[in-house]
Formats: sequence, C-alpha cells, structure tokens
Amino acid sequence: MSGSPARPCKPARAEWIRFAPADDVSCHAAMMANMRPVLWRSVLLGGCVLILAFIVQAVWRDVPYAGEAVLLGLPALTAWIVGVLFLPGPDLSFHVEINDAGVLLRRLARGLPGHDKVLQLAPQQMRALEVVTYAGAVDVYRGGPPMARVELLLHTTLDDCPLIRVVGMDLPVPQRWSLRQIKDELGRRCTLAGIPVSERAGATYQASSAIRALWPPA
Repeated sequence: MSGSPARPCKPARAEWIRFAPADDVSCHAAMMANMRPVLWRSVLLGGCVLILAFIVQAVWRDVPYAGEAVLLGLPALTAWIVGVLFLPGPDLSFHVEINDAGVLLRRLARGLPGHDKVLQLAPQQMRALEVVTYAGAVDVYRGGPPMARVELLLHTTLDDCPLIRVVGMDLPVPQRWSLRQIKDELGRRCTLAGIPVSERAGATYQASSAIRALWPPA
C-alpha cells in the first residue's frame, strides 16, 4: 500500500465490523441486552421534540393557549437533559479510516465496558481484499441518490482476526457516511502493493442484518 502519496480520505461510518466470529456474537449479545434503555432514550427525546415543536408553533401563531404551551417548556427541557446525560445512546458505532499506517478499524461501544476495539491494520498484514457490491439500490434520503450496500472482506495475517468483515452503505458520492471512498482507495493501495483485489456482485439489495445473517457463526 505504498508507492504514491495518499489521497485525503474522510473516516466512513460502517453499519457493522466483524473482527472475529466470537467477537461478533459477544457484541451483538451485549447490544441486545442494553437495547431497553436505548429505546427509552429514543422515546423520551422524541417526545421532547414533539413538545418543543408544539410550543414553537403555538408562540409563532400567537394562539390563545401559547402561554400554557410555554409552561411545558421547562419540564420538556429537563426531560431532554435527563435523556441526554443519564440514558445511554446507541450501543455500537463502527468507523473505517484510511491513514498513512494503513486501515484503522474502530468500534465504539458506549455503555458496554470491555467491548471497545480499535485495530490498526498495516499493509504487510493484508493478504487479500474482497469487495461485494449488493445490487437493488434503495432511496434512503428524500431527494437523494439511490444507495446500496457494500461489504469488504479483509483477509489478514493476524491469528485472532484472519478475516475481518465490514458492511455499510455504498454512496455514489464521497462523504462521511460512505464506504465507497474507503473501498476505492483501499483497492488502489492494495493493487500498488501487489495484494490481490477481487470484486463480485452480491444478491439483490439486502439489509445489513440480512448480510450479517449469512456470515458463518462462531
């Protein structure tokens, strides 16, 4: 992965990174065990948003009940602060980044002690790269371009992580939420370093959970 200067490459958010089968199982179990407070946080913050929107429109339209609506602001803001500070957010988030040292894979497991993992994959630790592109793009954002998913299979020389799987959205334009930029730059670096790169088409559009369900169990 050397031979030419690296192009600027923003970190991309993946939907899931599987470092090893057992590791994947433990993360999923921990995530599901902590899903209840996350749902409570979502319900609380969603309710606060609705209350604040009700207050804003009442004041904006200067309706007769505007004064009573404003009185709801204090408890709504108090509940918002409680939700943000004291209830856990989403348990797992995954990031992939290209840097001068190679590929940085990061899992942030907020509220799940013992499940954080950061792995810097050096060029000499890569044996091969497989790219699976799933067809059947779907409209995710209103007015935005159709999106599909991409899966990266990183074959490594690491004993504990011989095959790292990454799945995420494959946007047609480079931005923070896309793996396309990572895929293209990583493939370019692997080709320059003589590391085998292959690309194949996956099944018609699948959700991230459906793709993960096809991965061999621990």
